[in-house]
Amino acid sequence: MTITASKTFTIEEYLELEERSLTKHEYHNGKILEMAGGTTTHNQLTMTVGAEILIAIRNQEKIFQLYSSDMKIWIENILRFVYPDAVTVADQPMYYNNRRDIITNPLLIVEVSSTGTDTYDRNGKFDLYRTLPSFQEYLIVSQEMHHVSHYFREAPDLWRTADYFKLDEMIPLQSMGVEISMLGIYRGVELA
Repeated sequence: MTITASKTFTIEEYLELEERSLTKHEYHNGKILEMAGGTTTHNQLTMTVGAEILIAIRNQEKIFQLYSSDMKIWIENILRFVYPDAVTVADQPMYYNNRRDIITNPLLIVEVSSTGTDTYDRNGKFDLYRTLPSFQEYLIVSQEMHHVSHYFREAPDLWRTADYFKLDEMIPLQSMGVEISMLGIYRGVELA
């Protein structure tokens, strides 16, 4: 199915088209944008960072849910549906119009970036995500080098940033009270 970005679509039209589509599309205030397919490296990193998070939260007293890149996030303030590479929620997900494929309360969002998506992940998407009250933490995982950027909300308008480059480093995920390993994220991954 080909969807052109020049036509304006309603949310209902987008959701109907997306249900029938063989590829993923984001909705940007009436415009539908086809997402690029992932590389082997992108897929490996999405899986390894998800595995690290899953292992870390498994024994926590508080319940966290982890979702893959098939889960959309609804950003109501700017009328956008986006697909992160991974997302967690605290306790139970809140759904857009009771649809179990769209959440509205992300806690931690992960994007695996490439040279082509890095600016959008750091600026565009991060700016969008920050409008969500539940959003507390953001990881950008590089495909080109051992590098994870970590953003954590300390106050409503105050974000702390840290960058990790060494494989022996641990990345603290404050919103969940756990940490994940750089080595665990990059072990066995052939960088782009």
